[in-house]
Amino acid sequence: MKTEDLNKILNDSSLSQASKEKLIALHENISSREFSDLLDHSGNQYVEFVQEGGGVWGSALVGYLYGLEIFGIRFLKVAGTSAGAINTILIAACKTKEEAKSELIKDILFSWNFADFMDGKTYVKTTLHAMLNNKNFFTVNAVIAAVLFIILISIPFVVSSETILNAKLMFLIPLVPAIILFFCIKKLYHNFRKENSGLNPGNVFLNTMKNALDSFGIKTVAKLNEKFVRKEHHLNLNYRYGNGQEYYTMALQSIENIKSKNQEHIDQTRYKIFYESAANNDYYKNNPFYQLRSEYVIITTDINAKIKVELPTMANLYWSEEELKHISPAEFVRASMSVPFFFEPFQKRINKDDDSVKYAWKFWMNTKQENINPVGIFIDGGSISNFPIDLFHADEVFYPRMPLFGVQLTSDSDLLSEKGKTSEEILKTPFSYAGNIISTLKGFNDKTFLTKHSFYHLFSIQTVNCGTSSWLNFFMKKEEKEELFNRGFQAALDFLNRFDWEKYKYERMLLSMKERKILKEEDTPTVG
Repeated sequence: MKTEDLNKILNDSSLSQASKEKLIALHENISSREFSDLLDHSGNQYVEFVQEGGGVWGSALVGYLYGLEIFGIRFLKVAGTSAGAINTILIAACKTKEEAKSELIKDILFSWNFADFMDGKTYVKTTLHAMLNNKNFFTVNAVIAAVLFIILISIPFVVSSETILNAKLMFLIPLVPAIILFFCIKKLYHNFRKENSGLNPGNVFLNTMKNALDSFGIKTVAKLNEKFVRKEHHLNLNYRYGNGQEYYTMALQSIENIKSKNQEHIDQTRYKIFYESAANNDYYKNNPFYQLRSEYVIITTDINAKIKVELPTMANLYWSEEELKHISPAEFVRASMSVPFFFEPFQKRINKDDDSVKYAWKFWMNTKQENINPVGIFIDGGSISNFPIDLFHADEVFYPRMPLFGVQLTSDSDLLSEKGKTSEEILKTPFSYAGNIISTLKGFNDKTFLTKHSFYHLFSIQTVNCGTSSWLNFFMKKEEKEELFNRGFQAALDFLNRFDWEKYKYERMLLSMKERKILKEEDTPTVG
């Protein structure tokens, strides 16, 4: 990082004093590091990037993005769920891949009033505001309800009645709040049915997202794909060590180096097959960019087909090729951030007669035309995959050309709950029991993958602690957004400061060999 660039960043008013001090302390060490072997003509280094969902914590993701970009990190592949989906689509849509995008994305997010996205009944916004701005909301209301109940129960005993009929009527008084509660629940139930089982239609968010993409000239999915998706030499990138056979040569040398260092753990037969497949791979020998492509992926969940959906990869299950030439990618994001019950599920009628739709259902679901679902019903992608880092995991890696970076979001309360609990704590009440079941099932796909591939926790993933803020705080003020932005920024600096690209490449190759059972897993407990 040049001195003039550092001074410019230090003048950024959105950075806290703590962020500036950390940047001053770490910038020399980070600036001297390598992060990838794929570079553009300006020397920017390219990575794959996955962002976890987290409601209104998206400002922390932008801060993390900013921390990466100021050190010349750029993105070949991006993916995300919910809040991560918003960031993903904006990265893909704005500017060119060579340009830094985080400042523009920050301006967009900071200009949004998240409360406007609560476009349902007024009581929803009012109630949620009271809950988020009063930590004792439930306690206070429970006390008030208990006091009122005691008063109503006491009335028949402390108030004298002149007739037996009046005395009997007095005992009906405690039923009044129960009747009121019944009608309130009935009204809420009918509202849910009328509003398609969501407190907020989500139309304001969809239109806001469309307007943001329109400002970049991205009005359709087809236009975004045309802009962002490129392959191999069309990416206009360079391999760090040369665009000839350098990649091929280094890959073979690294494979041999691993064998010499792990001789006693190697299955010789499997190693020979692996080495020969690399040595005879003329694609890589003549093209260091073989199978490289830029792409963006948005994750959502279709509760009708009961599957995780990757968009635009699986878009033809729901949208025909012709429709993708006319609909905004904002619909993908709207589908991804449909928090159950808080927002209405996003729905898409499916044209069973379209050839591209029929082909997609046959390809992805092995489903005949007559059995194609009539509609896709989408809820928050985080219900199945909130951190889809498995998307970019490639089993066939010989020698990494770029790393996979991931950012996860947590809070003080989440960190507390992650600590081991006693059985008494988990089974204390039916609610705590149910809560632990839901926490286990949420994002189960991601947890399973990361448990099996602990490599990514060690080398790829950084967690941003969002403090005491709530991921549902749609009333977040600018100061709170800036605090989250700075938390993300500082987390990015910490990650870059400890990242070791050479170590990453070596360990990633060990992981590939472990998956092929070339390395005996029981002898190499730290490879996975």
